[in-house]
Amino acid sequence: MFRITCFISLLILLKDLGISNGEPYNKQLTIFVEAGRQECFYQPIANTENIKIDYQVIHGGLGETHINFNLMDPSRHLLINEIKQEKGKRDLVANETGSYKICFDNTISSFNQKIVSFALEVTHADRNERELRDLRREMLTDYQFDVAYTGIDNYMGKIHVNLMRSRQSQDFIRAIEARDRNVAESTYAMVNNWSWTQFLAMILVGFLQVLMVRSIFHTTGTFYKFWKCF
Repeated sequence: MFRITCFISLLILLKDLGISNGEPYNKQLTIFVEAGRQECFYQPIANTENIKIDYQVIHGGLGETHINFNLMDPSRHLLINEIKQEKGKRDLVANETGSYKICFDNTISSFNQKIVSFALEVTHADRNERELRDLRREMLTDYQFDVAYTGIDNYMGKIHVNLMRSRQSQDFIRAIEARDRNVAESTYAMVNNWSWTQFLAMILVGFLQVLMVRSIFHTTGTFYKFWKCF
């Protein structure tokens, strides 16, 4: 009974560490680190697994966009210690199984809150090699690969032809729009000039009409003598 209990406990631990199915662990977070404080996260990682972490300070308040970054193993030995960095990307291999500690330290700032975005990826050491072996085996043994490749190539060729036709149609529409715009601008200029001509002609005719009407009632004026000649 004790052996069965130990075996079940070991299976649960391996499942929690992500060892049972071999699937990679990938997580991305955006956190707020208050001034004078540090934010820490704990991630269970098995021995020989690959650890990839990428972080960047996306906002530093009124101060500089840098922060301290620490990574410690389950024995709390310091594996990575970066001081006043704006961003960083580190790859390493886990040296033991357990809970690793990831900390973002903002004690270097007294007033400014930092916003940090980071991504953590944990994969098995032999995962890439296993995927390459599976891909080579599939390419060598699967006779449908050439058929699938030919179908994809033909499909991409059709997409390329359709894109070229779409571009030709867009160029044609653009040419029509440019022509219509030129016609509209020339029509606007002609109408505008004709309107100014009519406006000036109306003012001139009105002025002449006023002079003619006034000359009828002023018998001593020059225009009255001019009209009397006719």
